[in-house]
Amino acid sequence: MSVSASRAVPEYLARGHEVILEKRSAYQHIVIAEAPGLGRLLYLDGDLQIAESDEGYNRAMIEPLVKHGAVGKVLILGGGDGGVLKAALQEGAQRAVLVDIDREVIELSKRYLPRVSEDAFESENAEVVIGDAFAYLDRSEEWDGIIYDLTMEPVGVKESRPTFIARVLDKVLERLRPGGVFSMQCCSEHDPQLRQEILKAMQARFEQVEENLVDVPSYDERWVFASGVKPQQ
Repeated sequence: MSVSASRAVPEYLARGHEVILEKRSAYQHIVIAEAPGLGRLLYLDGDLQIAESDEGYNRAMIEPLVKHGAVGKVLILGGGDGGVLKAALQEGAQRAVLVDIDREVIELSKRYLPRVSEDAFESENAEVVIGDAFAYLDRSEEWDGIIYDLTMEPVGVKESRPTFIARVLDKVLERLRPGGVFSMQCCSEHDPQLRQEILKAMQARFEQVEENLVDVPSYDERWVFASGVKPQQ
């Protein structure tokens, strides 16, 4: 998840948000801010991730799994704020594993954004893995549903974006059970190129591919989500 802040002045300052906390972890610059009507917001490296107002974002990520009965065993890639984890547990996930590389994001979100995750991190059905989400996909474990709450930009790797997207989806496909469901956040509705790249890659690998456009209050625009079902054979 992220709304890119491609400007000299950080977005949270440009929008007049009150900064509650600013910290640099081993991986990124973390800012917790607050704004009227949105509640508290999480920024990573200047990019807006989630706000307390954005429950619809988390619901959009879990709803495809609910629709296809794939909420038994769920893997969440990214999502250190815990919002998607909460949504999965609310829908009855028997085991929900969240993999995020930055422990600081999780701990700070629990402390400063408790309304986003509520008690999800303390659930007996939740498991948190601190590590690289892509490396975790190399484990030979099968999942009912996989949720991708990370960027689709090839950060730190020398490959084109379509190649990166294809590599991610191929890994996901390997780890889903037949009939399992993949759900992801994509981009702004105003980014047609990335939207088309993702849709094309999804349609080449999954069945019942769907897009969903959701109003995310803190983004001040509609966000594109996509999902698909792994073929039975």
